[in-house]
Amino acid sequence: MPLCDSDHLSQSTPGRALAGWPADLACLGVQSRLGSGDSLFLRERVPRYLFWVESGEIQLQRASPHGRNVILQRVREGFVAEASLQATRYHCDAIAAESSTIWSFPRAQVLKALRDAPELTLWWAARLAEQLRFARLRIERLSLKGASDRILHAIETEGSGGRFALASTRREWAAELGLTPEALYRSLAQLQRKGVVQIHGSELWLVAESSAVS
Repeated sequence: MPLCDSDHLSQSTPGRALAGWPADLACLGVQSRLGSGDSLFLRERVPRYLFWVESGEIQLQRASPHGRNVILQRVREGFVAEASLQATRYHCDAIAAESSTIWSFPRAQVLKALRDAPELTLWWAARLAEQLRFARLRIERLSLKGASDRILHAIETEGSGGRFALASTRREWAAELGLTPEALYRSLAQLQRKGVVQIHGSELWLVAESSAVS
């Protein structure tokens, strides 16, 4: 049976945002909004909620040993730090890169729902598999030594039909690729000069007949 009682349902209006979600989870959601620069959670805090981003952008960040801010993950639609569902502490900071709409789900109730509803458990497993696929792509990309290789990998794996739309500034994308902004700008200029990539505003187009540049 659904865990949501009538009082909670009166506070939660999933509407279209959570359409198609299992009822046991959707009815637990409470919507809120963050402004640019607001924190969703901070490192070392105890997780109390599971979060899902409806719109905007949440960045998982951590400072490197050299003091440089590293973007671990950028979420524009999807769960944030889903591993915290079973963690005792957050291992990074979650910051809104722009105005964002967030849904929060009480951690304890989500865990109970997963134990009691097999259909929800299967749905959650599918979501985790999808997140894992993206995480593997990111690890594969960061293992590439050349800046141009990382750029091309992103276009090929996250774009559609050889076209990749930047969802953030180039400076922020550089941090996500593990590059300095200067290295990203130089590599983009080189790829454009060689006719490998065309730049159209915030979109990068991979020229079909070109081959990867090492």
